[in-house]
Amino acid sequence: MITSDNPKEEMSTLNRLTAEQIKQMNYNELIGLVRETNRPPGGLKSILEVANKCRVGSESKVLEIGTATGVTAVELGLYTGAQITAIDISEQSLDTARKRAAARGLSKCISFEQQDATSLPYMDCTFDLVFCGNVTSLIPDRAAALREYTRLLRPLGYLAAIPMYYLRQPSDELVRDVSDAIQVDLDVHDKAYWDEFFTTTDLNIVEESTYTFDHISDEAVDAFCREVLARPHLDALGAEARATLQGQYTDYMFLFRENLAHMGYSIILLRKDPAGSERELFTSTKSFG
Repeated sequence: MITSDNPKEEMSTLNRLTAEQIKQMNYNELIGLVRETNRPPGGLKSILEVANKCRVGSESKVLEIGTATGVTAVELGLYTGAQITAIDISEQSLDTARKRAAARGLSKCISFEQQDATSLPYMDCTFDLVFCGNVTSLIPDRAAALREYTRLLRPLGYLAAIPMYYLRQPSDELVRDVSDAIQVDLDVHDKAYWDEFFTTTDLNIVEESTYTFDHISDEAVDAFCREVLARPHLDALGAEARATLQGQYTDYMFLFRENLAHMGYSIILLRKDPAGSERELFTSTKSFG
């Protein structure tokens, strides 16, 4: 990610960036360059659904795992006034997140910290809500991360997970291309995998909403890419570098559209209940029509 507190220094760095260097960038590096906004699956709709159903308020203490550039933490802060600790492994992303929070007047209620989700320094039973979005799928030791989420939740606190999963089997080529783009070995899991993963002795699913991704037209993808790439700081790029960035970034967006056409996601709300909950026999599913 190319960021600096010195605008002239940043512009000079961008001006020296070559087309060949951009060709070598993976998606994670490109989003830093273009300052793409990172959101959980479902975006603001998902964030507000979690806040409402978990009854997050100004007295709540929230931990967000994998905040990236801080969108979820900021939106939760604006909507609820909660005290939020937001962690990420990238200090560069956290720098952007802090600036975003400061611009919204939220610096006092959100603490952005560089931490590893599998080994966190906070006391047991600290948080009312742990919000992990889809980031758990990108953590190599998922079991260790889940143990930390559970340890840090107070009794009867909520874990909000928004895992993405495959509804249809993707091709090996598609999985390989997406894995290369995000620099993570992509696992092909279905919804049942994540339901089983998150449900433990101490965590029970209390509500789950499932979604499929909308089809996005070619025109909409192109328009989104043009809008992102029109950001003023990118004017410092040379003409050849700018053209290469346009092609590379647009290719990634079309790749992700193809991948998401095979996928859905769930907003899974789990409650920590160390005393245990009795199993329900006669369960139900929301019906339509």
